[in-house]
Amino acid sequence: MSLFQLSNKLFTLGLNTQELSVYAYLCSLPTFGITLQGGSIVTVKQRTIAANCGIRSPVTVAKTIDRLREKGLVDYLKRNKKTNGHHGTYCYEVTKQKTDTGFFMVDRHVFGMLVPRQMLVYLFLCKSFSTVLHDCWNSYNDIAEQIGMKRESVIRTIRELVELGLIVRMQRKSKENRRVYVDNHYSIVRFEVGHIRARMPKMQSAPERADIIMFHPAALCRICPEVRSAVWGSL
Repeated sequence: MSLFQLSNKLFTLGLNTQELSVYAYLCSLPTFGITLQGGSIVTVKQRTIAANCGIRSPVTVAKTIDRLREKGLVDYLKRNKKTNGHHGTYCYEVTKQKTDTGFFMVDRHVFGMLVPRQMLVYLFLCKSFSTVLHDCWNSYNDIAEQIGMKRESVIRTIRELVELGLIVRMQRKSKENRRVYVDNHYSIVRFEVGHIRARMPKMQSAPERADIIMFHPAALCRICPEVRSAVWGSL
């Protein structure tokens, strides 16, 4: 799996949706070196950042990075020059938050699939996800309050994440009345190409337990149709 760590402190940095999306993407990139200050050196085009963070214009990316620079999270390093004298790819120093006091795992495949609003909710669900219980049970009100988003926007965004196949939403029944659903629970779908370890239940009916291994249907595109249909049915 293509996973990387993000510190739980990410949501205490006071970042807006675009800043959080760009900063998370820069933290996901391979490190080419470490500065004397302990920052990670990464190199990437602003156009590539825009495409992977759901931002329309590289100009917006530049402005976002300037704001991250003011907050001490990202800084420009010397820009490479090509042999013809033209400017090359930007190099950045990324100050990553320490993970010794808590971290969560994020799949790199999600970059390029989400706009900043969706990325904010997705990262929060990844942070809230219990790797022991394989479950996340935050209410709409709790998510809205902790990320500073309206409840209606949270509901819409979670529905979009479910439709994209990045999370699975499960409703739990009341212990007093088994006909009544009371809580929403979520599980994170991880990408894994070419290897199946568990059979998926039908997505129309929520499983009784969340401790199952799930796979994004797009990640099964390289598997033969017979195996794919056996796991997901007709896609």
